[in-house]
Amino acid sequence: MIRCLQINQMKILWDHFKYKKTMKNNFSLTKTPQTSKKWKQMLENERIKKLLIELQKNKLYQNFQVVKAPDNGQVVFKINQHLPANERGLFLLELEEKLKSIIDQGITIWCEPVGDKSKLRNLRGVKIKT
Repeated sequence: MIRCLQINQMKILWDHFKYKKTMKNNFSLTKTPQTSKKWKQMLENERIKKLLIELQKNKLYQNFQVVKAPDNGQVVFKINQHLPANERGLFLLELEEKLKSIIDQGITIWCEPVGDKSKLRNLRGVKIKT
């Protein structure tokens, strides 16, 4: 019985090792997509216009503003609506995937940093640098 448990434990450890090795090989060595020449050749205003056209097609993104759209694909958005933290991540990942498939594979979404909105910390005079 003890021998059987040891074999099962070793099998579990081996499976775990194989899984971790597979994950490392699959994702850590993947190259980051680069922006296309077409994206790099556009002026920033043209990039912003193109992004806004796609955002306006869906009412979910109507409160999004494009702050920056540099040629490296690091697009910065300002969100003028409250998104709960438990929904924000998937929402932004879906938007990024959509923009990558429609506009350019090298796009990465970033949100503009927002200052501290805690009324209690502001009353105490605590300042958090962003």
